[in-house]
Amino acid sequence: MQEQRFRDYLLERFGITLPEGVEFEGEKSLRVMNAELKEFKTTTPKGFPASRMKGVFPKPSTNFIQLFGHLATKNTIELNREDALNYLQRKDLKTNQDAETGYIILTHKNATLGIGFYRNKEIENMLPKGRKITLK
Repeated sequence: MQEQRFRDYLLERFGITLPEGVEFEGEKSLRVMNAELKEFKTTTPKGFPASRMKGVFPKPSTNFIQLFGHLATKNTIELNREDALNYLQRKDLKTNQDAETGYIILTHKNATLGIGFYRNKEIENMLPKGRKITLK
C-alpha cells in the first residue's frame, strides 16, 4: 500500500515514472532496490532509503532524488551557481521562480543536487547534515 502511494506521489508531484525493475520494501519508511535484490533473504536492510512519512506526505530521500530526480518533469528548480553553492552549504534560499508549495527537486547544470521544501518563494534546505560542504 505504501509503495503505491509513494509511486502515485512521485507521478503527481514530480511527473516521475520509475523504470521497470525498481522495487520497494517497508511501510512508513520505504527502501528502494532492483527487483532481483528484493528476492534475496538477508539479515540486513536491502537497498537504500527512498522515503519516509513526514506529516501527510512522503518525503523522498536525497539519495533517491539524486538517483531518480532527472526523470522529473515538474516541480524542479534550476539553481544558478551561487544558489547551488549555498544549497550545498545547507543554507535556505530565496527564489523568483515559481513552483507548487511542497517538496521540489533542485538542479544545477543537469545535475540533481537534492530536495527542498518550497513555500512563498523560499526554499527550505533538506540536504542531510553529513552532505554539507564548507568553502574556504
